Amino acid sequence: MQPSDLNLTIDIIGHQRYLFLQIPRELQGPELARRIDDLGRDMRNQHDAAGSPSKDALRRGSYQLLRGQPERSSPRDIDHPALLEANLLIRLESSDSEPLLQYETELRQGVEPLGIAVESLAGVQRPRSYTSHALTQFAYVAAQAPGPAEQHPLGVVTPMNKTRQWWDLDWMHRESFFLPRYDADENMIVKGHSLAAAAGISCITRRLMHAPDGYGQESSYDFVGYFEFAEEHAPVFEEVMAGLRNVAQNPEWKYVREGPEWWGRRIRQASDSWR
Repeated sequence: MQPSDLNLTIDIIGHQRYLFLQIPRELQGPELARRIDDLGRDMRNQHDAAGSPSKDALRRGSYQLLRGQPERSSPRDIDHPALLEANLLIRLESSDSEPLLQYETELRQGVEPLGIAVESLAGVQRPRSYTSHALTQFAYVAAQAPGPAEQHPLGVVTPMNKTRQWWDLDWMHRESFFLPRYDADENMIVKGHSLAAAAGISCITRRLMHAPDGYGQESSYDFVGYFEFAEEHAPVFEEVMAGLRNVAQNPEWKYVREGPEWWGRRIRQASDSWR
């Protein structure tokens, strides 16, 4: 299903790629670290960066490395061990897909001969489709801006699919799930997506990636969420996810099937992954 068939925006404003690796302990050495770090020599390392990448950085591409935290990661509805068990994530972002494709190709050439598989999630960034001016004021004006790893050391990836029943709904019906609902006496009976996630607006940086070839494709997730935040805000993130998963307060989630929730810690260079 294409965005145009669903009354969703068709514009593309950026590209992202998530490259998950499971590197055996016996291969975790300085030579492999140099191979990985050399791949980003012409890109912006997001580790120490504050704010969104500049136009030049987006043109060249930017990257962030994350060391897996298996004790915090968890399986969900969709079994995906290559993602769940990965101990290194390379998150790429660019205004053009070409630098990201080149990076992935060179990464595969460098690590696959060693027996290290690369699990890739690719997608595009689109303008928000379900957001009125008023909801933009509520959800995005006070949103946490991207920050350096020193301030926001944790990163979480949440891939998901919407069910066929979701995409079969009328577009107005789908959009209604993002707002609260009230009974005949004007008492709020359901928070909806926006209020269920409200606690994280000011302290969690969030990005959303859309499937590049349309929704409902077996070869890709419909959406991949990516979140960065401080250690002290990890309970807030967990509270937000619990609220979103509560179908009594957020009925949207009965139409959601999640891939693994992958947690990582942002690192400056590949060798930091196995220290």
